[in-house]
Amino acid sequence: MSGHLGDMTVALDVPTARPTGAAVSVRSVARRSASAVLRHGRFALGVAGTVVLLAVVLPAVAGIPWSGIVATLTSVPPLVMVGLVGLWAVGLALHTIALTAALPGLSAWRAASLSLTGSAVANVLPVGGAAGVALNYKMARTWGFDARAMTRFTVVSNVWDVLAKVALPVVALPLLVAAGIGAQPLLVTGVTAVVATLVLAAVAVVLVRPAAAAAVGRAMDRVVARVRRRGATAGVGEVAPVPVTWELRMAELQADTLDLVRHRWGRLSLGMALYTSALLALMVACFAATGAGLPLGVVLTAFVLERLLTLAGLTPGGAGLVEVAVTGLLVSLGAAAGTAAAGILLYRALTMALEVPVGGTWLLAWVSLRLRGQRRTAALGAAVGIEA
Repeated sequence: MSGHLGDMTVALDVPTARPTGAAVSVRSVARRSASAVLRHGRFALGVAGTVVLLAVVLPAVAGIPWSGIVATLTSVPPLVMVGLVGLWAVGLALHTIALTAALPGLSAWRAASLSLTGSAVANVLPVGGAAGVALNYKMARTWGFDARAMTRFTVVSNVWDVLAKVALPVVALPLLVAAGIGAQPLLVTGVTAVVATLVLAAVAVVLVRPAAAAAVGRAMDRVVARVRRRGATAGVGEVAPVPVTWELRMAELQADTLDLVRHRWGRLSLGMALYTSALLALMVACFAATGAGLPLGVVLTAFVLERLLTLAGLTPGGAGLVEVAVTGLLVSLGAAAGTAAAGILLYRALTMALEVPVGGTWLLAWVSLRLRGQRRTAALGAAVGIEA
């Protein structure tokens, strides 16, 4: 799930001058078209980058052709694959602890529905993150949750997801020191841990202190104002002041989420900690299944890197970038190239690729049930009308 704030987005295209309706329509269509082209172009570049990274760069980094990697993957026994899928499902179940904490009244089953369907959409569409959040909004509205509750859920669940990934180097650093990992990975993890600590502190201050949230909002307002002035200079036309500023929006959001965070931070943190631990266990199992035989400290180093790279967003879901970077790290730490590359590919197939067919099937089932319920309601209404 991604952190798109839905109906909280500030409109940047409000003209003060009163041009004709046709002029406004043409200008609006042109902007939407340019934005769509940009989004689709960015997505196409991301997909192309993924293909190049996986097809060309990964074998080069591993020093082994794809045929060797595939041979290792196909050697994994079917029963082991079933066990790995089961471990992935356990992680998904643990994740619902945090999701249900972020949206009071949400059941674990519905939380899994939001997670799987949102991820499936996010992994395959050019604007997947926003589309996944929009789908989650639609599903939750049918269950009785309003837009305000869903905005808070989206913000809190995504903030805790990012915090879990950012906090990981801080937790892992002493464990890596104890495991005797080499100086270079320790240095990188140490620097990341320092940066992560600063990020965690900044997020905590914004969540707890209204003044900090307002300050962030004012900074966003300055950026928006600069963009609007540049648009006017470029001939877009005069622009009116935004009726609701980001300063006000951030203050309202902070006040809305503070009570939830105060009462549910423990459950949110527990859910994310258990989910992260399940993912680490899955990575350990994947490397064991491909015969990599890596020490736990080495796998933990790879896991820290993988978690952080999923935040980059340079390719859809970090596909290609994560596999190449983790393989390169493991090879530099002395791992066998073929089994290391196969292990991370297996892990990513379970945590990312598997979500598409499973989440897609789940979405189709939800749509089918929804349509069936609407038909029953319409039939009942028609029958009541006839009796009347």
